[in-house]
Amino acid sequence: MHTTRKGALAAEEKQYFTGKPCKTSKHIANRRTKTGECMACRAEFLIEWRVKNPSKVKQHNDTQYENHADSLIARSKKFNVQNKEKVTLWKRRYQKQNPHIFAKIGAKRRSAKLQRTPAWLTDNDHWMIGQAYELAALRSKMTGFVWHVDHVVPLQGKTVSGLHTPYNLQVIPAAVNISKSNKFLGA
Repeated sequence: MHTTRKGALAAEEKQYFTGKPCKTSKHIANRRTKTGECMACRAEFLIEWRVKNPSKVKQHNDTQYENHADSLIARSKKFNVQNKEKVTLWKRRYQKQNPHIFAKIGAKRRSAKLQRTPAWLTDNDHWMIGQAYELAALRSKMTGFVWHVDHVVPLQGKTVSGLHTPYNLQVIPAAVNISKSNKFLGA
């Protein structure tokens, strides 16, 4: 950190420190290189401004967050589309390096499925559940792309949880099921 503004400008630093008090409030603090403004005075000004203008602060923060979140999502999607093979390799490598994480996820899923399978299901109900899984395998083999058995009302939904019964199952393409995740799309 430089002790002169000229030195900080030459080194292209954002702040410098003189060790001398500022003229306005007598703070001994860093100063902005471009304007020479005391950073402690700037912080006090911002606090006062935020107290006087709470609606502008909230509006600015909300807009800034929305824009940032939207741009992150858009950039992430664009990157994933442009680098599909790389992303697939990274996911596979991560899965191989962290089998304990995926074992935990699988165990949680199996546990949820068992807990959500009612005792009152008949043999015919169990047969129908098996048929749904056979149909998914058959469709995958015939069409050349993967099909999943999906729970219409998810077993581990955030707002609602369904049962593992034949009446709550549907056979859909894997891509649709993965994008649906554990959301209930409702009627």
